[in-house]
Amino acid sequence: MNKLLKILAAATVGLAVSTAASTAADMKMLTAWGPNHSGTANMAYGYIKLVEEMTGGEVSIKPSGPEVVPGGKQLQPVSSGVFDLIYTHGLYHTGTTGIGAAIDAVNGDIEKRRTSGVWDWVDKHYQETQNLKVLSIPTATTGFRFFLKDEMDPGKKLDGMKIRALPSYNKIVGSLGGTAVVIPFGELYSAAEKGVIDGLVWPSVGAVGFKFHEVTPYLAEPAFGTVSYLIMMNLDKWNALDADTQKAMLEAGHKLEQDTVGVFNKLLEEENAMMVEGGAKTTSIGYSLEEANKLFADRAMEVAVEKSGATGEAFRDFVASKGM
Repeated sequence: MNKLLKILAAATVGLAVSTAASTAADMKMLTAWGPNHSGTANMAYGYIKLVEEMTGGEVSIKPSGPEVVPGGKQLQPVSSGVFDLIYTHGLYHTGTTGIGAAIDAVNGDIEKRRTSGVWDWVDKHYQETQNLKVLSIPTATTGFRFFLKDEMDPGKKLDGMKIRALPSYNKIVGSLGGTAVVIPFGELYSAAEKGVIDGLVWPSVGAVGFKFHEVTPYLAEPAFGTVSYLIMMNLDKWNALDADTQKAMLEAGHKLEQDTVGVFNKLLEEENAMMVEGGAKTTSIGYSLEEANKLFADRAMEVAVEKSGATGEAFRDFVASKGM
């Protein structure tokens, strides 16, 4: 009898261990940039750490960068479930939807984005059109800036210059007389070094890791806009999670948003100092911050309409109705 009780007890313990193990989840995340990008290091990896903490280690996430899947082609593998999560920016998939890129035009106040319904609008859009659940929209209010090979000439501005720019900020390039060109991310340094381009537009924080200041040493002020990244999960896999895990992953996403603004403001100071120490200098793009922000925001919403039609118009109008 005692022997039977011991067998039953061992079986019960084994079942409990097996059940506990089955609740743990090992997930795979694609990141548009590698660890030398400040966004990846602080947002993607920061989210991974928060999720592990908030789930008591029940959920672990393994990141893979563009060396596995190029940044501009990562949406589909996550939508289809080959990977579980993605850390990206909307400009990397405007061929699929323009809504993600247009988030940059929205007021960067994290809590207002949520209370106004803008956050939920974006979440619903990606669920319905891309089979993706938005977990976090971490935002750097440090914005974008021009990196130029030569100091800005107040008279000529960017006349005759080729500037690498994605859709959301090509309007600023054109208004300054430059020509916006598209060059793959991995070729930017060599393109600037060889004179194929005269400059580029890139987030103010994150450039130092790619050493752009070595080949485009003039940092143009003011920086403009906000940079709104996206962390999303395959919707089918999200729906298969238990309620507690879902809650923890969403809370981790909110905490990441709250932390990001301050972290990136500090990073801006640190990275500016590093680039200046490496020989970089500041110059002016010839616009006030207000003018630059308006050009940027207008164009970001135009991209939403161009790429997403009536859906883009609906997003633009919704944001405007909320005063965001």
